[in-house]
Amino acid sequence: MTGGTVNEVRPVKPIWRQWNLISNFGRRDLKAKFSGTLLGFVWSLVVPLASLGIYTVIFSIVFRVAPPDLGNGKPGIFALWLFAGLVLWSFFSSTLNAGIGGLLGAGPLLQKIFFPAYAPVLGAGLAVGTQSLIELSLLMVVLLALGNIAWTWLLVPFLLVIFAAFSAAVATAISILNVYFRDLAHFVAVGLQLLFYLTPIIYTPEIIPETWRGIPLRGIVEFSPLSEFITLFRALAYDLSPGSWTAWLSVLIWTGLALLWASLVYKRRGGDLGEEI
Repeated sequence: MTGGTVNEVRPVKPIWRQWNLISNFGRRDLKAKFSGTLLGFVWSLVVPLASLGIYTVIFSIVFRVAPPDLGNGKPGIFALWLFAGLVLWSFFSSTLNAGIGGLLGAGPLLQKIFFPAYAPVLGAGLAVGTQSLIELSLLMVVLLALGNIAWTWLLVPFLLVIFAAFSAAVATAISILNVYFRDLAHFVAVGLQLLFYLTPIIYTPEIIPETWRGIPLRGIVEFSPLSEFITLFRALAYDLSPGSWTAWLSVLIWTGLALLWASLVYKRRGGDLGEEI
């Protein structure tokens, strides 16, 4: 977009026919991230497990936050309840940051050949998703070992697909806009820090006052999309509850809005970005 005019997008193949291109970007990001390291993919577990250990010590031992009971009736385990929230949060935040860096990093290539702007963003999300699946598998194995399993686990893949679509859509829109407004990446970094504490990841929504100076604080926290996804995931995997139909409808609506936003941003701003990067 130059001089206030719309940056037209060239006709491209449908997104499902761009899989090879997207997967190539994903493999490139994975190789680059762990290139030259001794532990390789093990590092994808070290950071989240370190964060899990720190939060567990602070909030279950120091502040003594009581987790809900497991769905099988056994006493709750704060580390598992926390990890269930951290897995989804880590995927969302990492997808945003990786998408922004992935699109900017593809600038030299975009200046030589044309490909859809969402390809490096989705490729970065694919790489992040590979690491998140490792974390998720670890969580589910531990829950299985504790006998905390029910038919609700069958709904987990459906929720994860919806969440991946939501995260990818938000990452695509923000990554494209960041090409034109480079301060946006810094706002995203600050916003993610704020959003982390506004999302019930390390606490339950019940500890939040219903109102604060006339502001429906608890309602705002519970209504945010990240809260909806994390609460529903915990219901399926940890509480062994299918969740309410309103919760499912809510995550579908949020995802639909995110996809619509990404589509509009791509059509108006996602043209030949090689000239802008």
